[in-house]
Amino acid sequence: MTEYLIRSMGGCYRSGVRAGAPGGPVAGTATGDTARVRIAIDARPASDAEPTGVGHYTRRILAHLPAAMPSDELVAWHPRADGSDLPRAPNLTETVSRIPAVLEPVWRRLEVPRLESQVRFDALLATNFLPPPTRSDGVVLVVHDLAFEVMPEAGPGFGERWRRRFDGWLRRSAAVIVPSSSGRVDLLERHRLDESRVHVIPHGADAFETPAPNEVERVRGRFGIGGPFALFVGGIEPRKNLAALVEAFAGAPDAETWLVIAGGRTYWAPQGAEAIRAQVAGLPEGVRRRVVLTGYVSDDEKRALLAGATVLAYPSRYEGFGFPVLEGFAAGVPVLTSSVASLPEVAGDAALLVDPNDPNAIGDGLGRLFGDPTLRERLVAAGRDRLASFSWERAAGATAEVLRAAAGRSGGAR
Repeated sequence: MTEYLIRSMGGCYRSGVRAGAPGGPVAGTATGDTARVRIAIDARPASDAEPTGVGHYTRRILAHLPAAMPSDELVAWHPRADGSDLPRAPNLTETVSRIPAVLEPVWRRLEVPRLESQVRFDALLATNFLPPPTRSDGVVLVVHDLAFEVMPEAGPGFGERWRRRFDGWLRRSAAVIVPSSSGRVDLLERHRLDESRVHVIPHGADAFETPAPNEVERVRGRFGIGGPFALFVGGIEPRKNLAALVEAFAGAPDAETWLVIAGGRTYWAPQGAEAIRAQVAGLPEGVRRRVVLTGYVSDDEKRALLAGATVLAYPSRYEGFGFPVLEGFAAGVPVLTSSVASLPEVAGDAALLVDPNDPNAIGDGLGRLFGDPTLRERLVAAGRDRLASFSWERAAGATAEVLRAAAGRSGGAR
């Protein structure tokens, strides 16, 4: 939900050059001078070793935007000089960073050299709140949520300087993309913006690759899961409301069910993981042994956990979108989520909604889902129907329209 730690700056852009020296493109052939517009995409979140929701979004946009802009030229800008595993397309190239990590704090403060001196572009898609240093008029910000404003305690790492930069870029940008109507309302309530510049473009849903039964059992065994379980997936931070989830689970009368919390610490709220570990350690032994903290899990492990779960529990206190809800729908798992922020908008009538501030309501919801197979079946069917509302192709097409308009504002390739 937060600004990705800046690790790099772009190397020189030369269209049509395949993998080569650091600083040059490292992916497929671009359309060169025949392109109508050139779009730079900040691909740093997709290069993270442990990507969260922002990294997932960035990777999916990189996979689908080239097809939505077939006559245009796109360049993914990222720090992986050793090569990347980003999506490939004929009109998508890559530009690799050259700045050493030790100099990045200085670069952020001085804001030179600017990105346009290294990469030619008409518009820039800033995938994670703030762009790299640039004076371009064609910047499109993607604002995934406003958790650092709605719940300041959830993002203690956001200082005054970061907030000033964010507010400044909201005013300077050509356009702002948010993933939900709820997020748009939050943004317009807190910042003076022309409503016409704020575009709601919901994220897409991914198809679920069902793992083999032996893989599900292997992952259950690895983490020591000994019974039917409710699964949480996501970064460990205060707004995810895990303290209330653990409290709700601890108060449930069923001694056969388990709670699995799959996710790693976040750099913007690192104390969240320690707090949950301490809470679990303080539970009675009969409950404590049935709460599993996996840490960060790979995509394969997450698929196996989703395939084996009885319930997906996501009682977050605030979201700009809520990818795990769609992941539960896609995996055929009944979902319990919150009745606040964007989550009812994403879930529709396909999830059991609860008050995230009431552990008793969360516990009652878990009890209903564990104990009522008919309810589970109804929600699974509704969830699969709900997935049709979310398409990466539609998201990419809408994003392409915003980027083309921003390119027109920028006055030509830089």
